[in-house]
Amino acid sequence: MTDELSCPLCESAMESGQIVGRSPGVKFKKSAGLLGDLSGVPVTQGFFNHSADALRCRDCGTVVIPGR
Repeated sequence: MTDELSCPLCESAMESGQIVGRSPGVKFKKSAGLLGDLSGVPVTQGFFNHSADALRCRDCGTVVIPGR
């Protein structure tokens, strides 16, 4: 992953890293529902420990997860 992207909110430099979590992983949902984190579009990969490449703005804290 590269640090070349600017923050979409404040245009400051972003740093590379990862978001991490545990099973069943991190998902994207348009709204909360009865199934909680069991449904939705997965944004992490892994079996027990989940992770995804991400960029974080050093100034405002915005996190961007590029598509797979």
